[in-house]
Amino acid sequence: MLSERFGSLFVPCCILLLSVYASLYIGILPPAWIGILPLMPLILAAIAILLAWHFNKGRVFILVLLLLIPKLYGGSEQTESITAYLVVSCFSVALLAFVKERGFFNKFAVNRLLFVAMLVTWCYAIERHWVSFSFLDNAVWQFPFTWSDFLLWAGLVVSILLMAAAWWRSNDAFHACGLVSVISLIIISRFSISDGQYDTMLSAQCLLWIWFLLMESYRMAYLDDMTRLPGRRALNEELVGLSKYYAIAMVDVDHFKKFNDTYGHDMGDKVLKIVAEQLKAFSSPGRAFRYGGEEFTLVFRHGELKEVEKVLERVRSSIEKAIVEVFDPKAKKDKGVNVTASIGVAFAASGEDSESVIKRADEALYQSKKKGRNRVSKSLPAKSVSKS
Repeated sequence: MLSERFGSLFVPCCILLLSVYASLYIGILPPAWIGILPLMPLILAAIAILLAWHFNKGRVFILVLLLLIPKLYGGSEQTESITAYLVVSCFSVALLAFVKERGFFNKFAVNRLLFVAMLVTWCYAIERHWVSFSFLDNAVWQFPFTWSDFLLWAGLVVSILLMAAAWWRSNDAFHACGLVSVISLIIISRFSISDGQYDTMLSAQCLLWIWFLLMESYRMAYLDDMTRLPGRRALNEELVGLSKYYAIAMVDVDHFKKFNDTYGHDMGDKVLKIVAEQLKAFSSPGRAFRYGGEEFTLVFRHGELKEVEKVLERVRSSIEKAIVEVFDPKAKKDKGVNVTASIGVAFAASGEDSESVIKRADEALYQSKKKGRNRVSKSLPAKSVSKS
């Protein structure tokens, strides 16, 4: 959905817009604060690099260094050499969108740093006239700009297009932040703004990557990597905050072991991803979690209990109708297969703890399996538990 796709851009764009707004009012800051502004990008960049090291994110480490290149080589002045450094930063950020994460400091990170250093060295050599290409100073046919200007601006356009394509393809936070960072670098390097405004907007970009790393730490801790659903830890925290009336449903993929034995574990993982997609799409207003193995959990809060059985039937039907493309090793060709899921649900009694509710939901799930699978079974009501 387009709303989900553009959702990854929301926070990065908000940070960019707020930094633009803040940069317009830096004149009202006390002189002591204005004196600190030139150091803020470096301080925030150091924090981002430390976090990148902690979470072993080598791409973020290199990207933060790239953000600093235009500042370290001229600040907000507008000269040809600065534009060249800007192109190096933007183009390298775009290239990072197409390489895999390889960790913080190893041969892959060193090779990437050497590549960036080579580009920066070329810029420096051209600026010092150690290397020169006479045709770059010639006008482009009859147009009022030189080949140098044309190639530099072409590099910026290509960088934006590459970054936008990478974001559109992956739709994740890293590429969304990268796209906004490229746009921000162009804004702060190519428009007439003061040094204070420059430092404010650059600081915001370092802050953006600090936000990304913190969100990435949340994802690593709470989201299941394969299905992208919240995992067991997130479920445990959800259960702690529930009111005394709620419902828990356990969803289990039917004949999953047999499916794995027939088509292989890779195809089994594909099934789990398809089931997770159906749960995300059709379990509202309930919330879906990866419980473990081929089991999933749906949690319904107090105000959602009237819709539980209707929602579970909708989920069961959507899983049954979903087509999974698998490779059949016997027939040596791809084919579409259907999978089904059994569901058991339990409604919490007053004072009943969540472990007991999950246990009853599991028992109801067992009844669904026993009755032929691909069905929803409801646990018998539990007696209210009084708390002293």
